[in-house]
Amino acid sequence: MIESLEYSKVEHPFIEQLRALGWGYLEGDTGVPYLTEREDFRQVLLAGRLRQALAHINLGEDGQPWLDEARINQAVGRLERLGEHRLIEANQAATNLLLKGTQVEGPDGKQVTVRFIDFDHPERNDLLAINQFRVDPPWATGGRDYVVPDVVLFVNGIPLAVVECKHPDQEEPLTEAITQLLRYSNQREGVEEPEGAERLFHYAQVLVATCSETARVGTVGASYEHYLEWKDTYPLPMAQVAEELGVERLAGQHTLVAGMLRPAHLLDVVRNFTLFTEVNGQTVKIVPRYQ
Repeated sequence: MIESLEYSKVEHPFIEQLRALGWGYLEGDTGVPYLTEREDFRQVLLAGRLRQALAHINLGEDGQPWLDEARINQAVGRLERLGEHRLIEANQAATNLLLKGTQVEGPDGKQVTVRFIDFDHPERNDLLAINQFRVDPPWATGGRDYVVPDVVLFVNGIPLAVVECKHPDQEEPLTEAITQLLRYSNQREGVEEPEGAERLFHYAQVLVATCSETARVGTVGASYEHYLEWKDTYPLPMAQVAEELGVERLAGQHTLVAGMLRPAHLLDVVRNFTLFTEVNGQTVKIVPRYQ
């Protein structure tokens, strides 16, 4: 019962608000991988969308696509094989590729940058939300021990945001949602054996925990106290967003989706307001928050 209420009260409204902002939507399926555009459930990149997007957003001086299959394979391979073992290091490597692109040989023999995301023209990117997105860890066998994040947001087939929804009537729903994200990313303190599908989080730029009334955002490696609310819908007035949604006042989920997950806003956060730094000898990732 709680699960069905969780969908109707939290997950479904979350998705519908995303769709109104320009995100596409694909209903998830935990039984057949090709229904979520994958050959198997171990894959976390939507390879078909990624390949199409690379050809679409990387244009030559004449404004026409120029990447051939071999060059696309080369770029995709670099995004797939990050060469890092720890989550934060893999995430940093993936983030650098998203921000800077990768080099391939151009038609004239010179090195040319291939971009994975068109930050200058957000509308040219492929935007997709998938709910109940099953991912199998390396040890999962026989259709068991897999993880199913409630919503994953893909830009050009790359999972940039992972969302966990909980029904507000649960005891401490946000704590439960964050615990789920920590479990899925193998980041729970005191748990030595892997229990999640860490590869999904190699690419994730923001992690969202929501119970509708309240929603908080963090990133890989963040603990409970680092998940914070998004408090404004700028540049749109909050009253205008409430009117568009047909509500008298905005819940925390409304505000976070409108303020942070609007496609241009999310790409701006990734491009200009995300950084890695050293704290007590450890690398940590920082995303914007309200002081």
